[in-house]
Order: sequence, then C-alpha cells, then structure tokens
Amino acid sequence: MPNAYTRLVVPETPSSPLTKSSYLRLGSYSDEEEKLVTGLTATIGESPAAISKHESDNAGLLAFTNKDFQANIEGAALLKIARGQTTEVTNGNSQHQVSKGTYEISAENGVSISAGANGTPADIILTASNRVKLINNGHKLETTVGNSEKQTMGDTKEFFQGTKFTCMRGAATTLAMANNVCMFFGEAFTFKISRECSFNLSDMNSVTIGNKLDIVEGNDVKQVIGNSAKCVFGPDFKSADSDTKILRTSNFKLAPVDDLKVVGRDGKVCKMSVSVTEEELSQGKSSTEQYELVTRAAEIMSSTGNEEVIQKKSINFM
Repeated sequence: MPNAYTRLVVPETPSSPLTKSSYLRLGSYSDEEEKLVTGLTATIGESPAAISKHESDNAGLLAFTNKDFQANIEGAALLKIARGQTTEVTNGNSQHQVSKGTYEISAENGVSISAGANGTPADIILTASNRVKLINNGHKLETTVGNSEKQTMGDTKEFFQGTKFTCMRGAATTLAMANNVCMFFGEAFTFKISRECSFNLSDMNSVTIGNKLDIVEGNDVKQVIGNSAKCVFGPDFKSADSDTKILRTSNFKLAPVDDLKVVGRDGKVCKMSVSVTEEELSQGKSSTEQYELVTRAAEIMSSTGNEEVIQKKSINFM
C-alpha cells in the first residue's frame, strides 16, 4: 500500500496549496501533508495490563478538507477498525443523535468518560426521559470532591447484602416530615465518643422484649414534667452510695408481703405520725412491764325542790 499513490484534489483555486483544498489520497504523506497530521495515537490491547500505543506509519488512506465534512447515507453504515480509533474535536462540540432506535456502546476492557482537561471544569450530564438502569457485576468506586445533591420524587428502595461501612466526618442533619418505620433483625453495636442531645416534641413509645443494660459513667439526670409510672413484674434491685428523695406532695408505699429495712441510723422528723399494726413480731430478748389500773369514782348530789340530780365522774389512771 505505501507504493500506491493516488490523489483526488479539489483546491479552492487552481494555485491553492493542499491545506486550502479538499482531497482524498492513497499513499504516504508528502512534506506538505505532514503539517496537517494531528499526531493522534490509538491504544490497543486485549486486557488493561497489556495496553500499548499504536502510532501510524503515515501511509494509507487520508481524507482532508478545510471546509465542513458531511456524509449522507440512505442505508446502513459499517465501520470496522482493527488497530484502534482516536477522534479529537479541537474546537466546538461533538454530538451523536439517534432519532429512532438504541445507541449502544460496548467495550470488552471498559468504557471511560471524562470531561474537562488541563484543570478546566466541565460537566457530565446524563438525561433519561424514562428510566436509568445501572448494573454493576463487580466492584464500584465513587469519589465526589465537592458538594453532592440528590433529589428523589418518588419511592426509594435500597437492599444491601454484605458488610457496610460508613464514615462521616463533619456535620449530619436529617429532616424527616413523614412516618418512619425501622425494622432491624440482628445485632447492633454502637460506640460513641461525643456529646448527644435529643429533642422530642411528641409522644415516644419504647418496647423492649428481652434484656436491657444501661451503664452510665458520669451524671444521669432525668426530669419529668407530668406523670411518671414504672411497673416492674419481678424483682427490682437498686444499689447506690447515697439516695436523696424530695417530694412536693404525698408519698404512698404499698408492700403486701414483706418490707425489710436495715439501716445504721434512722432519723425521721414529722408533724404527725399514724401507725396501724395488725400483728407485731419481736425477736431477741423479751421484757414485760406491768401496769396497775386504778379507778376513782366521785359522787356529787344536789337537790332542788322535788328533783334530785346525781353527777358521777370517773377517772382511770394507768
């Protein structure tokens, strides 16, 4: 092929150089044509580890025009390239449009899409009028350097099967104006080294079927503005170094079976004490004290006219 030379030249003027002409030629480049070659190279290889660069030998079929290039084909067009393909648009936009049909890109060793060169910001816009379907049968790496915004106008379903690791450095704000239902089947471990503040301006119900353990290393303050009820169907154990209880109104305690209190010093100051004991049981030494009942009676008699009045006064001393 390098020994074949064929030129079909259409110059702007009879004396125009090749750079001012449109032509189709077969053969090696001439000295004047070398100024038109962009120096693009193609990469070839069956696997990413075996990719190499292919450079042209400046021989073959060359089409050049200094004007617009347009091809209209009534039938199908087939382009099959064996050693790679490189296309460069130096100035302007590149557009590929399929008015009726499907546009498909398939590559055995991967598809790479990049926007922006030499530090120039550029956007990648993917628009679908119906559905975007992404299938990844391997690993996925997504890196965002900047702000990220996601809007979903509809239902969202996420399914994870495997281990999920989430690392958050910064501030996280979640605003939910809807019902939230969370169902978790498994074990959950939470480890926090931070301050936590929670505000709930509505009802809150918590049901635990099983064991629950709370360990607080520090102060534990609970303030209830309203009624507070606690029901324990089983043994209730409380251990504290000191206990202080301040009541603004009444205190009622009911122990139908046993009430045992062992103290070192018991002090109580009250305005009025009422104690009703149905049965007393004392253990240890018993002491008996005898009391003598003395009854004194006095009679006072007085008479006035035909009536007699007798007044009696009885005093018991113990």
